[in-house]
Amino acid sequence: MDELSLQWTPVHGPMRKLVFEPQPEGEYAWTRTEFELCESQWREVGIEYLEEVSFVSSDEEETTPFHIQTHLEGGDGDE
Repeated sequence: MDELSLQWTPVHGPMRKLVFEPQPEGEYAWTRTEFELCESQWREVGIEYLEEVSFVSSDEEETTPFHIQTHLEGGDGDE
């Protein structure tokens, strides 16, 4: 799966963006990186490491996790 991105313009301050990126070879399954637009360039302002990513829409009763996770238990990767 490719990265997922959410971009918005707040009432006050520069445009911002969150990027959720799978890390199949990393220690954690995902990274969440936050950026802000500064002089026409995206500047990283924070990063967080995630075990799983979930999305919720207003018509769902529960959170639905993305089950794309890196297996770190030393398996052969064929799961």
